[in-house]
Amino acid sequence: MTKPQGNGYSQFVQLMRKHGHNKDIDIELGTVRSAPPEVAIRLDGFDFDLYKGDLIFAGKVVDTPLQEGDRVIVASNEAQTTYFVLDKAVRY
Repeated sequence: MTKPQGNGYSQFVQLMRKHGHNKDIDIELGTVRSAPPEVAIRLDGFDFDLYKGDLIFAGKVVDTPLQEGDRVIVASNEAQTTYFVLDKAVRY
C-alpha cells in the first residue's frame, strides 16, 4: 500500500479519492479570497473564483464566519455546477 504524499491537505484529498471517492462527488481544497457577505473562494488548481451564488455553506461554516485566507474543504457534484463548503481545513 502506497503512503499518501505531500502536505496534510493533499494527503487528505488522496485518501478521500482512494477510500471515500464517489464518482458523482469531488472533494477539493480552496482558499477564501473574500470574506462574507461577498464571499469568494478559489479552489486549488482553478484560475477563477467561486462566488456566493455558486456556493452552498454547511451550518458550522456560517456559525464560525470565514475569514480571508482561510482554507476550506469543498465538495462539488460531477457536473461542477454546485459547490458545497463543508468546513474549514486546519492543521494542528
